[in-house]
Amino acid sequence: MVARILVAVDGSDHAERAVDFAAELTTCFSVPLTILNVVSTTSPVPMVMGTYAELEQIWLNARGALEEAGEELVEAAKRRAEAAGAADVDTRVEVGSPARTITDVATEIGADVIVMGRRGLGDLKGLLLGSVSHKVAQVADATVITVK
Repeated sequence: MVARILVAVDGSDHAERAVDFAAELTTCFSVPLTILNVVSTTSPVPMVMGTYAELEQIWLNARGALEEAGEELVEAAKRRAEAAGAADVDTRVEVGSPARTITDVATEIGADVIVMGRRGLGDLKGLLLGSVSHKVAQVADATVITVK
């Protein structure tokens, strides 16, 4: 039995289709939907230079802008899900490693299903770097559905 669905969004076309799919699932199962955006903690400032206050401030300002953009993304996704029939929708923006944060939030909220968009990385690049959806599928306790 499904108790809650989590959908991760990043503004891509695949993520929009994941929201549509997740909204359809929530209406089928009459369960709540959480929409999540993760702002990556990867700093553009090299760690060696991280002690310089000016560079740190640049990173903090950039992260703040990314968090604001994340809020806009999840609100737009919420409107999209509600237009598709989802009745109980909440949103979250978290800062962290994307795959780890998605699985941690899923565990925290008791999500049985995680829905994510799948991006078209090339075979070699995907093999070398791994994708967020692949990492989530490997470590999540919930069922993970990737949407094209």
